[in-house]
Amino acid sequence: MNYEQDPMTGFKTLEMAFSEGFRMKRVPFTDDMYFVRDQALGYYRYTYARLNKLKVLQTVVLNGKEPLNDLPCFGLYYGTLEELRGTGVTVPYIEKAIAEFTKGLPKKLNEFYIETSVDISNEASLAVAAKLFGEPATDSVDEATGEPIRVWQTKVSR
Repeated sequence: MNYEQDPMTGFKTLEMAFSEGFRMKRVPFTDDMYFVRDQALGYYRYTYARLNKLKVLQTVVLNGKEPLNDLPCFGLYYGTLEELRGTGVTVPYIEKAIAEFTKGLPKKLNEFYIETSVDISNEASLAVAAKLFGEPATDSVDEATGEPIRVWQTKVSR
């Protein structure tokens, strides 16, 4: 996995930013879900984090990317603190973040794709993606690392 795509890199980056005074906005009607939108790689990036004070417990990032089948597409990246893995919190948190993301998109955007790529050696993340999206669309190779990956491309309609 590319260092920049590794969720643990995101955890460290967020916690370092918190130590320098950066703060995310709490998602309304939630206790521990926070949000920030910025730009990365030429697209909007939507970052959701589950926090305990300023400790990052989970992240979900949806980053815009090239359109797929003439519809907007967002790459999905997720991570859970190692101590929480295997406790059943990952899939519900990702579902909650995707629901918040979808709710916050412009009303005119009725359909879009979510694409997630997982290294084939990452069994836990493969299981999470399969629970969320079912069967993968294809197997491929990560352009940045040359590693084999499994790819899910899921069309979302609202």
